[in-house]
Amino acid sequence: MSYRLCAQLTATRWAYREDIPYVRAVRHLPRWAKDRLPPPYLMALDTKSILGADDLRKTVHELSLFYDQQFNMAFPVLNHPLVVFKHVRSLALPLDVFPTVRRIAKLLDIDFAFPKARPRQRMSSMPEVALVALLVIAVKLYYPFDAIDRHPSSATDPGVLALDWEQWCKAQKEYDSRETADGQLGRGNEIRVEEKDVFNLSSDQMDEYFDWFEKTWIDEERARNHPRGYPEQLLNMFPTGRQNAGPTRNTAQEENQTNDEALERKLRTVQGQLKVRKIISDRDARTSRLPVNRIGSYYKRYRKIEDLSVTAKTFHEMAASLVAIKVSSLLVAVMQVEQKLIRLRKRDLEAEAVDGESQEESEEDDISDQASDVGVLPMDVDGTSSENDADMKNTRVTESVEARDKSDSLYSSNESS
Repeated sequence: MSYRLCAQLTATRWAYREDIPYVRAVRHLPRWAKDRLPPPYLMALDTKSILGADDLRKTVHELSLFYDQQFNMAFPVLNHPLVVFKHVRSLALPLDVFPTVRRIAKLLDIDFAFPKARPRQRMSSMPEVALVALLVIAVKLYYPFDAIDRHPSSATDPGVLALDWEQWCKAQKEYDSRETADGQLGRGNEIRVEEKDVFNLSSDQMDEYFDWFEKTWIDEERARNHPRGYPEQLLNMFPTGRQNAGPTRNTAQEENQTNDEALERKLRTVQGQLKVRKIISDRDARTSRLPVNRIGSYYKRYRKIEDLSVTAKTFHEMAASLVAIKVSSLLVAVMQVEQKLIRLRKRDLEAEAVDGESQEESEEDDISDQASDVGVLPMDVDGTSSENDADMKNTRVTESVEARDKSDSLYSSNESS
């Protein structure tokens, strides 16, 4: 049901921002449940590491296979129209990408359903990964990262607008730093703090980190209720919380409102920099002395992260973060979808070639039938008329008859002598 409601299960920021229990989830259990759980289960719930890229995706995939094999239950199909629109809006892309993703998905028969159990699973078999891979292909078709000039044939062609990737990177960087712009540590970044970062933290950032540490790691209830714990009078002498606490953090509703406002600013900045490409019609392109590059030409395929330019790498990083996978995994998924498109194109070309040959044969048969009807011999394959061949055969027959007559006359004259 959550997939039909456009909820992204692979958003790791939920775990970092504690929108879902992840970091030391055992602290959310009541005392009676902790006392009855065996140690392996307590260790499994006492998570202390960062949720890495691809980890949640693998877990969701394994969970879908488990429900399918054990209970014959299938996860619902991804509500891809809403998810595509959400991704396009999050990345501040032109709306031409939205119908392109749906057309390519229909062309390749991608239904965005969870895969069944197979000996070997492809990266593009996961529905959300396949969707983002299609999104990247659409962007590379209409808004490539190179500096080659491409021209549409009319104002209604997709990709008639040109995207300024440098301005896009600046707007994206400003959007990502919205929570730390005022010198704050940022919600969800506490678990990423390392020893070397302590010397660069300000006093406010240190307070934020220790507040998170107190809430996550310190169990005052256990210290007070433990029979061999410290007495409460002694614990009150060393309070852990801040005495003069600053302003409290914004609520979830206020944070969502702030994020929406920041996203609107990014959208206005990027959309305001869109420019219309020079339109060159097909007639003008035929009469032009210079070659005219159309939209989608010089499509570049990236196999490694080192092949990406600065702007392309930034975009791929943001696209990969939408589904919580590595950039290398995203490149693999994009390459797999591109291979499907190449195979589909080869099949279409072979089908066109076969249709062309059959059409030529049928045209030749029609011409021969028409020629026989009017008493004219058909043309041969090399373009010479069969009538000429017939004349040549008649000439050879006539010459052979004359030669035979001459030989007979000579034979008769010899006999007479």
